[in-house]
Amino acid sequence: MRAILALALVGTFGVPSFAAEYGLDTWTSGAKTYVFKTQGDTFTGTACGPCDDPTTVVRIAGGMTISPGHVSFSIVGSKGPSAATTTSIITLKHAGDDKTLVATVKSEAAPQTPRVLLDGRWVAAGRTAQQNVTLKLRDGDKVWGVICGPCDKPEGVFLIDDGALDGDAISFFIHHVENRRNFMKGVITGNVMKFKWVREGRETEPGGEMTLIGPIR
Repeated sequence: MRAILALALVGTFGVPSFAAEYGLDTWTSGAKTYVFKTQGDTFTGTACGPCDDPTTVVRIAGGMTISPGHVSFSIVGSKGPSAATTTSIITLKHAGDDKTLVATVKSEAAPQTPRVLLDGRWVAAGRTAQQNVTLKLRDGDKVWGVICGPCDKPEGVFLIDDGALDGDAISFFIHHVENRRNFMKGVITGNVMKFKWVREGRETEPGGEMTLIGPIR
C-alpha cells in the first residue's frame, strides 16, 4: 500500500459526502511520472519529472483509449521553444508491473495567466520523507497539482485535483490509488497554509491537520 501522510488527529468538518467514481493509475516514461484519473471512457491527470520541481508539473487533458494498448492525451503547460502544438509517440510502463501502453501525446502551451502566491512548491514534514506539494491554478480559481514524498519513485506521487481558491480559502482532494480521496480544506496566511482533512466517505470519523510552507520556486 502506498504511503499516506502521517498527520495529527483533529475534529471533523463538513465535506461532500458522495463517493468518488474514478480509477487512478500511475505510469512512467523515462524520468517522467504520469498519473491518470479515469472517469468513464476518458481520463485526465498530471505528469511530472522530477516531481518536486514545479516547472515540470503539467496537466493531462482529453485522454481516451484509441485501441487496446493505445491511448491518446494532451499535455497542457509544456515548456518549449515556441507555443506551437506538437505531437509525439511515447511508450508508458505501468508502475509495479510489466504492462505497457503506446501513447499519442499532443503537447500544447498553457494559457497565459498572472502568477499568484499559490503557484509553486509547498513543503510539509512527513512520516518518512518531506512532503512536496506543487499547487497551480487554472481557469482562474481551480486548484490542481501533485504531492510526493519521496518524489523519486512513482508510487510516492499522488494527484491533486478538484480544488478551488476563494480569497485566502483553499480546498482540494488528494487522490489515492485505492480509489479513495482525502479532502483538504484550509486557509492561506502569507507563506503558510493550514489545513484540516478528512477521508471522503468517512466524514464523521476523525481526520487530521497539515501545515504547508512556501511557495518555493
